[in-house]
Amino acid sequence: MSGGVRKLSGLQKDVLRLYRDCLRATRKKPAEAQPRFRAFARQEFEKNIASVKRTDVQAIEYLLRIGRRRLEQYMGPNVRDISSGGREAAANIPELFKIFEKLLANPYSKDTNPTGILNAGVAINGTIKELLVAKLNTLDTAFVPSDLEYSVPYGTPVLRTEIASTLNRHFAPAVDVGMDDIVVTNGCTSAIEMLAFAMCEPGDHILVPAPLYLALPTDMGTRARAKMTPVHVPLDMAGECAQIAYFERAVHEIARQGGTVKALFLMNPNNPLGITYPRQVMRAFLRFASTHGLFVVSDEIYALSVFNRSASVAPFESLLSWNDLAEYIDPRAVVVLHGLSKDFGLNGFRVGWIVSPWNKELLGAMVAYAPFAFVPSYTQRLLTQLFADRPFIDSLLETSQERLADNYAAATAFLYVHEIEYVQASGGHFIWFRLPISACAKMIRNKEDNHACCGCKGLVWTKEREFDMAMYLMDKHSLYMPPGQAFFSTEFGWFRFTFAICKEELDIALKRLEDCL
Repeated sequence: MSGGVRKLSGLQKDVLRLYRDCLRATRKKPAEAQPRFRAFARQEFEKNIASVKRTDVQAIEYLLRIGRRRLEQYMGPNVRDISSGGREAAANIPELFKIFEKLLANPYSKDTNPTGILNAGVAINGTIKELLVAKLNTLDTAFVPSDLEYSVPYGTPVLRTEIASTLNRHFAPAVDVGMDDIVVTNGCTSAIEMLAFAMCEPGDHILVPAPLYLALPTDMGTRARAKMTPVHVPLDMAGECAQIAYFERAVHEIARQGGTVKALFLMNPNNPLGITYPRQVMRAFLRFASTHGLFVVSDEIYALSVFNRSASVAPFESLLSWNDLAEYIDPRAVVVLHGLSKDFGLNGFRVGWIVSPWNKELLGAMVAYAPFAFVPSYTQRLLTQLFADRPFIDSLLETSQERLADNYAAATAFLYVHEIEYVQASGGHFIWFRLPISACAKMIRNKEDNHACCGCKGLVWTKEREFDMAMYLMDKHSLYMPPGQAFFSTEFGWFRFTFAICKEELDIALKRLEDCL
């Protein structure tokens, strides 16, 4: 054999074998569909060949697993063609999933894996975990016959009554919220999708200020086929009324291209910035939406995780609390979202709710969609017990806010000492900060395949370097923080750091972050 012939590695052979299997499988499809299956397979392989390094074994193994599952899914005898929606959805799996796969493969554990990857990226309120576990273990968790039966798809009356009570105690609504103003869903992901279905035709646009919550394109677009359209707002204008000019420009540009905007989606408190919008900014948003006949979705999933009430930040005000809402917009165009995952630290329960005291027709549509977002009977019964203990819920929220404030103070003190730029937050579970370019230079110097001297002079953050830093933090420092590009940030070098973890883990995360500086 010639010395110039390069042998394929085992992984390369696996990739080649999967590609051949895909091409062979297309021959079993109807003749008219075969070109679409072949084009789809080729597109997927070419995309990943261009974006994944040959040395990234974990990413390649992950893609192989995904590829085999897709092959099994799409090549079943009942799948005779791939719809444009199916092709689009499969082609837009977020790049961040590759990073998250690494986290799941090697998670930190104080007792069993202390050198594992510490999760300072996912927004999970770990500050109250032990309180929740202890409380849940006191509830009547034994199964009863009704747990085996269908329940109310949009939430049992007793559960919605307890949710309404929580909103009335903590959101200061202008008019008390009743159970008939609420539709319960299996998480706010489903709630957002249901609203996109109800508000938009396929291809209609939903405007969202960027940087933004990274799952919104999936929530709005994968099945509802609405277009999540980021409106890039400079960070120093994120809390200013002047940002409305960017939204006006977006509406006019979309109209010029023949598109239609149907809704404005706001997160207040904001994810990933952690800011709360001043009242005058919310007024400007509402007037803008009213002028253009848009729905306004106010996602208030972090409403009860507001920990900073100093004079230097805007106070949080739920749109439910506005007694003059009609002066700025028809209230029927407004809907509020909330749920368990953030304020109550119950991400894994997958329960959210849509609230609108103003639009019964919209809520009727949500009720019609509810069977596709059904919360299990057992879960509803358990949560009713939990929320019925109102003193516990109130105390839990107070404790959560105190611990969030303590952790935020510790994290920002670290950032101040190390002269790291960050956005002052008032709510949520995270801090939006920008690593210094010296950290990027250090990463480049320390890469195993780069022995050249790399200083800071002339070096700037790029999209590629930011993504490399996220991978480097995991590989070399066992720390997971999602990069800004995952949140549609166009200014690179920013990361979202979750401080809402137990104090011991926060100290470890900050030490690992310090080691990369």
